[in-house]
Amino acid sequence: MNQKPIICIPENDPKIRYILGRKGFNNLLVIALNPSTATAVKHDGTTDNIDKIAAVNGYDGWVLFNLSPQRTQYPHLLDVEPNDTCFAENRNLMEAVVMNEEWGISNIWLAWGNNIIERNYLKEQAYSMLDRLQKYDLKYWHIKNTLKGHPYHPAKQPINRYIGPVATIRLLPLEIKAYFRSLKPLGLDRDFTIRTMKE
Repeated sequence: MNQKPIICIPENDPKIRYILGRKGFNNLLVIALNPSTATAVKHDGTTDNIDKIAAVNGYDGWVLFNLSPQRTQYPHLLDVEPNDTCFAENRNLMEAVVMNEEWGISNIWLAWGNNIIERNYLKEQAYSMLDRLQKYDLKYWHIKNTLKGHPYHPAKQPINRYIGPVATIRLLPLEIKAYFRSLKPLGLDRDFTIRTMKE
């Protein structure tokens, strides 16, 4: 099977990556924590697993965004304060992909893991990104919840240790309303009102 080349935006920036993906006929949008070393020509452990798990679940294409677009192999080295300009661009590009009929996005895999608590702004960004997506007809998935209630990250080590071979991993429906509520900033009353969600 001839696969299309991987898209990376920006293509050769060692500090920032907004988009990584391969467009197919059936595409899955993934939101993880932050980009590491993967590029248009080389997977890292996480994107290798994303590629394989997407395929196992019937997706021949995928596009990866992250809560933070800052590249680092170690989440504890993420900037202490967010770059608001980069975060706004991250949200805008994500929504542009969802709106783009060529991608045909209808399914979202949430995959950021417990390191969402590494920086306060990561949880705020998750809330903002999900809030932005409410108006679209989307379904939400995960592979497992952590003990702290966050959707598992698909890095090699936790997958191998706690979940099992990627060939056996199935995407599971995520209770998005309850999870969205858990991310809600104090004092904000808005709830998740995605129109496809059934009680």
